[in-house]
Amino acid sequence: RPDRLRGGLLSWDGRLTDDARLVTALARTAAARGARILTRVRALELTGSGARVRDELTGEEGVIRARAVVNASGVWAGDLVDGIRIRPSRGTHLVLRSAHLGPLPAGLHVPIPGETNRFVLVLPQGDGRVYVGLTDEPVDGDVPDVPEVPETDVGFLLDVLGSVLDVPVHRDDVVGAFAGLRPLLDTTASGHPGAGPRTADVSRRHAVLTSSEGVITVVGGKLTTYRRMAEDAVDAAVAARGLAAGASPTAALPLVGAAAPQALGRVRAPRRLVRHYGTEAPAVQALADHDPRLAERVLPDHPVTGAELVWALRHEGALDEADLLDRRTRIGLVPEDRAAALGAVRDLVAETGGIGEVTADWR
Repeated sequence: RPDRLRGGLLSWDGRLTDDARLVTALARTAAARGARILTRVRALELTGSGARVRDELTGEEGVIRARAVVNASGVWAGDLVDGIRIRPSRGTHLVLRSAHLGPLPAGLHVPIPGETNRFVLVLPQGDGRVYVGLTDEPVDGDVPDVPEVPETDVGFLLDVLGSVLDVPVHRDDVVGAFAGLRPLLDTTASGHPGAGPRTADVSRRHAVLTSSEGVITVVGGKLTTYRRMAEDAVDAAVAARGLAAGASPTAALPLVGAAAPQALGRVRAPRRLVRHYGTEAPAVQALADHDPRLAERVLPDHPVTGAELVWALRHEGALDEADLLDRRTRIGLVPEDRAAALGAVRDLVAETGGIGEVTADWR
């Protein structure tokens, strides 16, 4: 809305191309350095020397023994270690079609009326979608595995977005929505959910706590501080358990596929694959070159190809269509798109055999 618009600020920091790719890159970087990555395994109980776990696919339970245990389970941290109180805060995003808002050369920060330092973000994704978020609402009661998006969040975000748009976005224009829970540490004296400041005002700084049994818990924090959180948590585990270890390398450790911009510019693969896979883009492209069917898009209006899904099955621990649609890609954020892609994705899983390993060639 141009009325009374005086100007704006443009910045380039804080950009994340694909959060799902970041998570898989972290896991594969760890695997390349000797870590064993297990998925679909639920921690039932923690001690300073191990964990009782359950395979969620088979129901089989067992014990993993370790010299040190780090509890980095987010909003569930207090369920595994006594004395830790978490104040979950729900952050909701809406999903819109890019065509509805027109070409956006950058994201937008929309001030929330009546707030001094809170904004609704409009984030174009480059895949035909735009995310609009996010809320900051306290969540009481049991923590769900997948938080639902209430209509109050949808209405709030649409109202704030409408305050700056010339053409309003209506409820029918929202093609999807998703929510996450922030694991904010409750430092109020009573620990009562209604006590203390609202979650929007609770510090986002992380904390590292050591239980009487020697379990190290890391809670709080933000995506932008995840390496510092990891360093602090592992340093605490090394000190608490008397382990021999050198200085933490995480601050300068490149993730698998990472390279300097000049090197990435020389990678011979489509630019979109380079942005998402870095130096491994040629290996993903080779799958499509070998089998032209895999060069095709899973959906006509979404850029993900069959080659990317086969790569996830062979190298990124994907086991089934839910992993591919909801966790390795973000196709599933739009129910209509998920339903349209499900048949083709299910066929790919059947053909590939659902290998489900996490691998990484360190080069």
